[in-house]
Amino acid sequence: MRVLPKTDADYPPLLLVRTDYRDDDGWQRVLAALDQPWVFDEGDEDNGRLKEDIVQVDDPAWADATPSDVLAALTAPGEEGGEASDECGWPVVFLADQASMEGAEPTLLAVSPDPEEETEPYRIPALETPHEMHCNLAIANMDFDEFGG
Repeated sequence: MRVLPKTDADYPPLLLVRTDYRDDDGWQRVLAALDQPWVFDEGDEDNGRLKEDIVQVDDPAWADATPSDVLAALTAPGEEGGEASDECGWPVVFLADQASMEGAEPTLLAVSPDPEEETEPYRIPALETPHEMHCNLAIANMDFDEFGG
């Protein structure tokens, strides 16, 4: 059974799961897009530039995993055992799937780990949007569906 890390951090890093292993150049384009800081407040002393910490799950065991597979792994008992839980600690999970790497500009599939979320996973540009989405969801400033679902 595939299991993903859980977190109890107040402000967790961005979680990225690679599910396609056919295009290493495409994967590098996704990572390059995520490596760009985004502007959240140009009035700040650092011009509002922010780059989120990223937990990358880059393991071929995740090849062709679906959003449902990822959500099941997020709520599975950890390696230390215990009960399955709806709480994983991540505000959003991003999948780098085949479609993420095919287009001219890389995209990601945004998936809500909230079992009560009714919005289906949806595609977002990999440049800036994942950072903005993660930040706003982590601080409960916005809801998952407000980003395009």
